[in-house]
Amino acid sequence: MDIDFSMFQNYLQKGSTEQGVFARFYDKFIKTGKILENGLPEFEEVVYVEIRVKDSHEIADRRATREDFARFPREYSFYTVKKEKAKEGTPLNMFAFLSLPQIEACASRGIFTVEDLAGLDEDKAHSINLEMEVALAKKFLDVSKNNQVIADYEKEVKKLKARISKLEEENKALKEQK
Repeated sequence: MDIDFSMFQNYLQKGSTEQGVFARFYDKFIKTGKILENGLPEFEEVVYVEIRVKDSHEIADRRATREDFARFPREYSFYTVKKEKAKEGTPLNMFAFLSLPQIEACASRGIFTVEDLAGLDEDKAHSINLEMEVALAKKFLDVSKNNQVIADYEKEVKKLKARISKLEEENKALKEQK
C-alpha cells in the first residue's frame, strides 16, 4: 500500500496533465433500453469524464472517448488504479462511517477500500487525520470476518436439513414397502 500512497502523493504534487484543466474519470450506469426477466431495466457501466477549465463555470460531463484517455493519461491512470483497488476489497462508499468528503480525501491519498484504510499505519493515519476512521475500519473488518463464519454455518445447516429431509423420505418409502 505504501507504493500506492506515494504514487498518489506524486500525482497530487504534479497536478493535472494540462495546465488549467481538471479532468476526472468516473463510472456511470446507463439504461440499455432492455428489460431483464424480473421486469427491471438493464443497466450498462460506462466510463464518463468530467472536464473543468480554470476560471470557467462550464463543465463538460460526457461519455469518455479514446481521445480523452490519451489527452488525460495521468487522470485516466488514477481512475484505473482506483477501480482495480476497489475490486480487491470493500469500496469506501460501502463503509457507512465515512462521509463523501472523507471518501474523496481518502481517494486522493490512494486509499480506496476499507481494507486499505484499516491497513494504514498509525503515523500516516495521524498525518492525514484519519485515526478514528482507521479504528472503525478495523472493527468493521473484524465484524465482517464473524459474518463469514455465520454464513458458512448457515450453509452447513441448509445442507444438513436437506440431508435429513432426504433420509426421512427414504425412511418413509422403506416403511411403505413393508
